[in-house]
Amino acid sequence: MADEFKSEAFESIHSSAEALLKIGAIDEATMGEFDQACIAEVPVDPPIGDEA
Repeated sequence: MADEFKSEAFESIHSSAEALLKIGAIDEATMGEFDQACIAEVPVDPPIGDEA
């Protein structure tokens, strides 16, 4: 599944952060912060047939 970004700008920022991670300029923890900031949250659909 491909990541869905909040906008094209966030996609570009995330791509730059991935390049920085690849060359060792940032660590995994910092990359995680970029993930949280740039990648859109996918809404969770309730299970079908679970009418409470």
